[in-house]
Amino acid sequence: MKSAGLHYLGAALLLAAATGLAFYGQPDVRQKWEFLAPEYEPRLLNREVQLDPGELLDLMQNDYIELLIVDLRSESDWNLFHLRDAERIPLEQLVQHKKRFASLPGNAVLVLVSNDETLATRAWQDQMVLSQPNAYILQGGLNYWLDIYAYPNGRPQLSHTAEHSNQDETLRHSFRLALGARHPAAHPDPHHVPKREFKSKVKLLTKVEKKGGCG
Repeated sequence: MKSAGLHYLGAALLLAAATGLAFYGQPDVRQKWEFLAPEYEPRLLNREVQLDPGELLDLMQNDYIELLIVDLRSESDWNLFHLRDAERIPLEQLVQHKKRFASLPGNAVLVLVSNDETLATRAWQDQMVLSQPNAYILQGGLNYWLDIYAYPNGRPQLSHTAEHSNQDETLRHSFRLALGARHPAAHPDPHHVPKREFKSKVKLLTKVEKKGGCG
């Protein structure tokens, strides 16, 4: 009887495991990242995918690049301030855009932004799992962007640097009104802001050929 009981118990456990696999499916994105981390984690640690705000500003002016800026923040922070032409997609909804991102052309660049880098880094990891190789992170997030571009005529009120980052994802800039993309720093005029020196990190999947011009 004891042997029969163990047999039935084992069968029940196997059935439960099979049912769980059928219900939950394959490993989720985070589980897959744990498997892929040894391959991709060095790119994060070596700061190979964190774009200087100056490089993102250049991309925003480049008509030969298909730039997709994904803002991962809350709706309340988005309403206060966001970059022009950015698209708000909460982190947990990114996986729903897998096919769309996979169909982007070779001259497309996906830039993930949050208030700091924590959310954007998590999203970048997910994009590596979902096979979106040309994804990048805004260095220092929008806090660092605002440090630089919200005060073009005065001393920047630096709240974030790449070396000393408070990664709690709090928007550390105050706004009297919820201006969204109407804020001047949402799309700075490169002729009226300080020129930044930076190491370019974006590498396109296909060569961009400029159209028009002479011979």
